[in-house]
Amino acid sequence: MNWNIHSLEELEDAVWRCTACGNCKTAYAYGPPPFFGEICPAGVEYGFDGNMASKGKIAFARGILNGDLEWDPGLVDAVYKCTVCAGCQNQCELDHKPFIPEIIEAMRRKAFDDGVGPMPSQKVVAQSMASFDNPYQGPRRVRTDWTRPFKKEKRPIKNIMKESAPILYYVGCTGAFNLPVRNLPTATASVFQKLGLDFGILGENEICCGSTAMRLGDHNAFRRVAEANLETFKKLHDERGVNTLVTSCAGCYRAILKDYSLSDEYEKMMAGIKVIHTSEFLHNLHKDGKLKLTKRLPWKVTYHDPCHTGRHLQKFKIDEDGSVQWKGSFLETSEADCLFDIPRELLTAIPGVELKEMERVRDNSYCCGGGGGVMTGYPDWAAKNASLRIEEGMDTDAEQMVSICPFCHYNLNQGAARIKSDMKLHDLVELVDLALE
Repeated sequence: MNWNIHSLEELEDAVWRCTACGNCKTAYAYGPPPFFGEICPAGVEYGFDGNMASKGKIAFARGILNGDLEWDPGLVDAVYKCTVCAGCQNQCELDHKPFIPEIIEAMRRKAFDDGVGPMPSQKVVAQSMASFDNPYQGPRRVRTDWTRPFKKEKRPIKNIMKESAPILYYVGCTGAFNLPVRNLPTATASVFQKLGLDFGILGENEICCGSTAMRLGDHNAFRRVAEANLETFKKLHDERGVNTLVTSCAGCYRAILKDYSLSDEYEKMMAGIKVIHTSEFLHNLHKDGKLKLTKRLPWKVTYHDPCHTGRHLQKFKIDEDGSVQWKGSFLETSEADCLFDIPRELLTAIPGVELKEMERVRDNSYCCGGGGGVMTGYPDWAAKNASLRIEEGMDTDAEQMVSICPFCHYNLNQGAARIKSDMKLHDLVELVDLALE
């Protein structure tokens, strides 16, 4: 397969569109009432006016491109001190806007190709991808450990490699291997069974979506697993009747929907298969009257928008030929693919749930701090940043926090533990499971 994954050199024109104006450091909402707040986790931790926030990263890209900067440990460290949350991209209103996360990841790809990246603490991810096809150093047989209670209760989950089903539940590595997050696939399968859905999982045949490798710059590992997955999905459609791929993981959803589309064979390989996040899948069933939330859940909650199901899915309209403004100019943004309203509508449809919004929400949501390899490379910073988000949730007078991402689930709970907060992060599907008879 051919992949349209840009090198840093191919993005040079976009790099020089940054004017270093500094808008990227602050989240704006024009109201009423008007609001502004910090948006860049690296800027908050290391200083907005230094080289660590977005405009500093772009300055690094310029230096690398024109030869003024050579890789040294400090430069590599700075490039990887970023959650790639796209908060900066959401604030930028220049022609530079559509390309910012891609530029940061392109620097990491160059670091990887030059043999200096990722950071030493992150190299275990690359090694694990090569050995186990997942970033958690987990043997494939461990992928199905979470399914044991279903088998014990004589309601086993179908192995879609052996039995046909129209719905593939793509679990993802975090839900399968990260013990504190295993309640997420458990709740998802429980809901699907309560609804009588015909679904199956890949089990030990599932491999990583490649999102973590892509974020760290290991584009070779990404392409390898992505191509294998595309082949598997096509085979499941042709031989097992799969027409819907559901995932509860924000990273997997973003990767399969967006990163995989960089392949020139994406449309052919995914023909006849709809990729959908569990929250939207269940929301559609609720709208159709097939998901009846009848059990009361008297919870006062706040909702955290994950980066990968939110602003990462924004689409940007660019004047490619100069027929509207000037060649290459940024025209407008579409949030049609962003999961902002859908999770909130499903959440508030649960009887007894009261939603209390934080100040930084939707496209201005503050990152949990775990993305972009930060949770692996800089775990202390990740937990510290997560505690800031937990504190923001506590300020709403909510009792619990809800989201739709296993990375956010793990990291925000780490942040809560760090400050000894009683607030916990629950996945939306867990609440749906509790609200179903």
